[in-house]
Amino acid sequence: MTIKGAKSAKKPMTQARAAKKGKAFLLGFFRYLLIICLSYLILAPILINITTAFTNPRDLNFPSSVWIPARASIENWHVSMLMLDYGKSLPYTLWFTAVVAILQTVSAMLAGYSFARLKFPGRSIFFALAVFTIVVPPQMFMLPQYLFFKEFDIFGIIKAITGKPLNLLGSSASLFVLNALGMGLKSGLYIYIFRQTFRALPKELEEAAYIDGAGFMRTFTGIVLPSAGPGILTVGVLSYVWSWNDSHYVQLFDNTNVKFLMLAFNKATGSVDEALASISSKVPVNYAFLLKSPVYEAAIAKTAALLVFLPLVVLYLIVQRKFVQGVERSGIVG
Repeated sequence: MTIKGAKSAKKPMTQARAAKKGKAFLLGFFRYLLIICLSYLILAPILINITTAFTNPRDLNFPSSVWIPARASIENWHVSMLMLDYGKSLPYTLWFTAVVAILQTVSAMLAGYSFARLKFPGRSIFFALAVFTIVVPPQMFMLPQYLFFKEFDIFGIIKAITGKPLNLLGSSASLFVLNALGMGLKSGLYIYIFRQTFRALPKELEEAAYIDGAGFMRTFTGIVLPSAGPGILTVGVLSYVWSWNDSHYVQLFDNTNVKFLMLAFNKATGSVDEALASISSKVPVNYAFLLKSPVYEAAIAKTAALLVFLPLVVLYLIVQRKFVQGVERSGIVG
C-alpha cells in the first residue's frame, strides 16, 4: 500500500473514533443530566423543608429565605416537638416498632424456611398465596381482620373459659398477634425474601448436622440462622421502616394510641391550628407563636414531618453498609 493510501485509510478510522467518542460523551451527558434532574425532584422538597424548619418564624415570607434562612432559629423544632409530644411519642414508637418488626421477622423467617426446605402437600399453592398477598391491598382484609379482633378467640377456648371472646380492638396486642401470625404489613414479601435466602444456602451443611445427630430446631438455630444474617438484616430493616411509617393497621386496631408517632403526626397536621392552640401555654413567651397564620402552620407541619422522618435516617446511617450487602445477597432480584 502506498503512503497516500495509508493516510487516506487512517483518516476515516480517526473520524470514526472521534464520532464514537462524541456519541459516548453525549450519552453520558444526558445520563448525568437525567440523574441530576431526578435527584432534584426527589431532594428538593426535603431540602426546602429543612430550610423552613431552621428559618425564624418572622422570616417565613421572605424571598431570601427559600434555600438559606435569613435568620436561623430552632423555634419551629421546639414547637413541633411540643405539638407531637415528642418526648413520649418517640421512645414509645421506637420500642413498639421494634417489637412489631421482631415478631414479623421471626414469623416470616419460619415460613420462608418451611417453603425452602420442607416438603408437604400443597407447598407450591401455599407459597403462591403468600406471594399473592404482596399485590393485594391491605384494605381488602380490613373488615375480616376487624371482626376477628373484635371477637378474638382460639378454637373457642377463650369463650369456654371466660364465657365470651376477647375484644382486642383499641389494644396493641392485636397488632402483635397480627404480625406474629405472619399477616402484618408486607409479610408476603418478607416470606419471599427468606425463601430465596434459605434456598441459596448449601444443603450439605444441614445434612451434615442431621448426620451428627442435630434435630430440626438445633440445625435451624445453630446452622441456618448464622448463615442467613444478610436476609435477616434486610427483612428486619424493611419491616422496621414500613411499620414505623404505617398508620393503616394502627388506625384500624389501635386508633386511640396517640403515643404512636405517626398517629400523633396525622392528628396534629390534620388540624394544625387546634394542635398549636392546645400547646400555647407550654410555648416560651419570647417565641414568635403565630396562631391563625397559614404560612406558620405549614412551616410547623413541615418540621413535624422531619421529626417523624429523622429517626429512620439515623437508623439507615447506622446499618447502611450491612443493609446494602444484605439486599444484594438476599435474592430480592433473583
